[in-house]
Amino acid sequence: MVRPTVRHLAELRERLPAMVTIDPTKERRLHRALSPFFAGTVTEQVEYGLALGRKEALDLLEMTPSARHLSHADLSGDNVLPDRITVSVLATAYRPRRPPTGAVRTRPGQHVRLG
Repeated sequence: MVRPTVRHLAELRERLPAMVTIDPTKERRLHRALSPFFAGTVTEQVEYGLALGRKEALDLLEMTPSARHLSHADLSGDNVLPDRITVSVLATAYRPRRPPTGAVRTRPGQHVRLG
């Protein structure tokens, strides 16, 4: 699973206040939701800078959750969009957790121990 860090696209968020922010509790929420079913095996941070022209920056914005929150007025002006951004994500490989010995699956994610 790949998810953004707080540094991901920070240069865009600094200049466009209407952009959706990255929830600082996201890691905790994901761990709580996934840990009953999956165990993380390895996590790596991937981070690099990327030079962008105006068209590439606009295309990138269209692919973000912020696309529907931004207006043409937000994007007007030559200095609104940065010419360089940071890509920063965490990538984690997960494996399914095994159900307890002797358990029978009743519904997805639920097990009942027999005997």
